[in-house]
Amino acid sequence: MRVALAMLVAVRLALPSTRPFGQLSFSAQRLRVGSRHQFLPKVKYSFRSTRWATTGGNGVPENHQASVPTQDTFIDDVGFITDIEGSLDTFERYLNSGASVLHRVPEGHLDLRSPRAAFVFGGDLFDRGPGDLRLARDLVDLKRRHPDRVFLLMGNRDINKMRLSAELDPSYISNVKQEATFSAWWSDSAPTLSEYLAKWDLPDTRVHRLKWMLKHTLGSPNAFEFRRAELAELRRLQAQSSSALASGPVDISDEDVVQSFFDEVTNDTGSVAEYLKHAQIAAIICGTLFVHGAAEQTSLGFVPSLQTRFERHSAEAVEAIPGAQRDLPLREWVSQINSFACQAVKEWRSEPRWRPDGTRGGEALLAYQCRSAIGLKTAVVTCYLDGRNMPTDKAIRFARVEGLRQLSDPADPEVMAYLREGGVRRVVVGHKPAGEVPAICREHGCDDCGFEVISADTNYASDKAEDSRGGAWCEVRVMVLSSGATNKGSECTQARLRGDLPDGGGSYDYKLPPIGTPTRQIHGDELIGKKTADGWWIRARLDGRAGADGAMYILSRKQDGQRADNRRATREEVARQLAAKRKEFR
Repeated sequence: MRVALAMLVAVRLALPSTRPFGQLSFSAQRLRVGSRHQFLPKVKYSFRSTRWATTGGNGVPENHQASVPTQDTFIDDVGFITDIEGSLDTFERYLNSGASVLHRVPEGHLDLRSPRAAFVFGGDLFDRGPGDLRLARDLVDLKRRHPDRVFLLMGNRDINKMRLSAELDPSYISNVKQEATFSAWWSDSAPTLSEYLAKWDLPDTRVHRLKWMLKHTLGSPNAFEFRRAELAELRRLQAQSSSALASGPVDISDEDVVQSFFDEVTNDTGSVAEYLKHAQIAAIICGTLFVHGAAEQTSLGFVPSLQTRFERHSAEAVEAIPGAQRDLPLREWVSQINSFACQAVKEWRSEPRWRPDGTRGGEALLAYQCRSAIGLKTAVVTCYLDGRNMPTDKAIRFARVEGLRQLSDPADPEVMAYLREGGVRRVVVGHKPAGEVPAICREHGCDDCGFEVISADTNYASDKAEDSRGGAWCEVRVMVLSSGATNKGSECTQARLRGDLPDGGGSYDYKLPPIGTPTRQIHGDELIGKKTADGWWIRARLDGRAGADGAMYILSRKQDGQRADNRRATREEVARQLAAKRKEFR
């Protein structure tokens, strides 16, 4: 096993796709993508690989390459939380829940509760709360202390901050006319800088450029004032720590806010820059693939070229750029996509401003977080959810944005087979808000040993609260249950979902049925992740034991647009509806 893990990439590069190496072999699988076919290779493993984390390049500088786990990194409990988006209060509620994989020690820093545990943050750390800088510092510090057990994923709200180093550069602002300013070419609704300034009769300053960027090109209209509030709080804390007496409110000017946004991406110790240096695109731990967006069919096995420009591309154009890789087996893809992200961040750090030819360092990674710049071939901004629910077959076929398919299929049998050949039976993501509880899709899988997708962003859980969260949070836990190898090298694992509902609506804590071949009888709630005949997804169990008739369930069904109807039902009612669906399809 030690040899296989260490030499996986080298073997794949050195050998033809069907040549065996000991117990490791590669073959190709044909996947249909639109009207054409794409080959996604299979990787067959017959060793116990899923307890060890596979992360490849890890998206970190060379001096952090120890974050690639060694043979001694044994993990049997993984905690995942995602899309905190600057809400320090949400993160602290999660920590204080008493059973999270992380806790804050008396000295004030974060730590893992168990030496056999791991933590994955699912990306989108910034933008919608006054905690961006403190959260980034906390998570990077945790990553540095546990490089082989802590995995920070890149979300679009993290990657897009790379734009600020060039677009807020004072020399760029003074030398480039408004009409030539970089604009949100991917959005038909976003005004240009000239239109924005003219509408509000504003002068062309760094302050107004940043406010325009945040509101109309970065999807974070309140981030400017959130940063002002956080800077004020940090100054108050600094004054308290130095025993200085506060003499009234802390004044943070507009210029202070702009300079903070600029410094945090341009300084080597900037919080945003540090997060990106320590982050990655994907991780495989305990038979589970963690990405920010989705295991999209068109993105699996594909790694863009570092020559990719941040401009509109078709999928075919992206594939044709010299240096692009395709048809990679799953674990090699994880390694290479993380290496791509690492190299792009290094390039950005070395060339953060505009080049004479109108490009900038790290542009390929900016393209990777934009659907129309990467031709949908991304795991960052693809998604599974339609109206806060897993999508219908019709929605998958017909939903289009920017001419590209809007929704990924959580039950695509060929994707399941590709993932399964790489030792993965579960995909856990964030990115697209799922409502008050996670969205789950459970399938029998290609070998009848189970497959599931969990989308756990509960960012917009409340229609009442000002922050749209209402106190909601969700942790996904993945636990290894069997100690020995099981079917085709995949261990038996089980997902546990726990969190708070919004607006004081209570909490939930339940387990899904195990995936893999259990070595003993293990129970989980078999109703969750299923869909009734009349279109209601069974989303969460609120109380009672699995199998108890008194348990209440949250059900959800899509309305028009991106909204959903929610209701509560007893276990008996849910079981009757599922039985009616089975009878309907006999």
